[in-house]
Amino acid sequence: MRAGQCWGWIAGLTLTAASTATLAQGAQPERDACSSLIPAVMGGPIPADRNLILLRWLSTANYELVYHGHVYVLDAYFERGPRNRPTGVVPSEVQRADALFIGHAHFDHMSDAVPIAERMKAPLYGAAITIETARKLGLPPELGHVVGNADTLQFPEMKVETALARHSTLKPEVLQALNKLFDLDAAPATPQDLAAESAIRAKGSFAPEVITEGTIAYAFTFDTGFKLLWLDSAGPLTDGDRALAQRLGPVDIAIIAYQGHPVAETQLPVTLELVKLFRPRIFLPSHHDEIFGTFVDLGVEPLFEAVQEAIPGTRTIAPLHRRAMCFDIRNK
Repeated sequence: MRAGQCWGWIAGLTLTAASTATLAQGAQPERDACSSLIPAVMGGPIPADRNLILLRWLSTANYELVYHGHVYVLDAYFERGPRNRPTGVVPSEVQRADALFIGHAHFDHMSDAVPIAERMKAPLYGAAITIETARKLGLPPELGHVVGNADTLQFPEMKVETALARHSTLKPEVLQALNKLFDLDAAPATPQDLAAESAIRAKGSFAPEVITEGTIAYAFTFDTGFKLLWLDSAGPLTDGDRALAQRLGPVDIAIIAYQGHPVAETQLPVTLELVKLFRPRIFLPSHHDEIFGTFVDLGVEPLFEAVQEAIPGTRTIAPLHRRAMCFDIRNK
């Protein structure tokens, strides 16, 4: 998606793209917010129009969600080590975060959650093991909030519903082969690289409960009725997933992970089942990018083609790192 695009909902919830020129007819803050490459969490502009939400992908499964002047952090894995592309977020310099939602407790989803929550005095939501891990890492007790299956959180401008999902699984032999692939095709990690990456890996949990008891799907229903689903791991469907989908009906946007298996034909059916379950009007992938030494960049074209065949009315967007995506969420 090109910077500056705003997706509007018109009669029948058909999508149309509005160019920067169209945005220029509105207030200056909207034009700036919907074209800036500076994340809102880092002090970048935010929309003044209360009918817009802003989404920005910040690598891995990290997204920021901006609405009604509030900035919400979805996963927090920003300082990823010296061999990874920068995310644009420096945890010690974050300027805005009203709440953090963590999908599960692996380091590549929560390694920077505690310092951001503590610095911003922002509540941090997650499964029991996520909050337990965060407290071990220094999170003040009053900032940690456990969510489980079928919970509801009420905010002034939106409702957040949760479901117990399931994390993806991968054979250890595949991870070992991926690690070796990076050594062969790039260069072996230096001792300094390994030390930095080890320190980041320590900011999470590898407990087996993360797979079966610690992965949470979040559904955001805004005051206009617009619905956004965010799920940061793609595992088998759960009863919690199905119950949440039944309560929500078709969602307007679904952000679902496309990662785990490095072979598209293996990962595709897992993610596709989740997309089909929530029947979004727009689908955005996450977690499909490289984590150096662990995961390769996974092209989204096979997944998008499968979505097109399975749910012809669903639009797919390949998010660009740090590019703002603004959506008009008024009911028409």
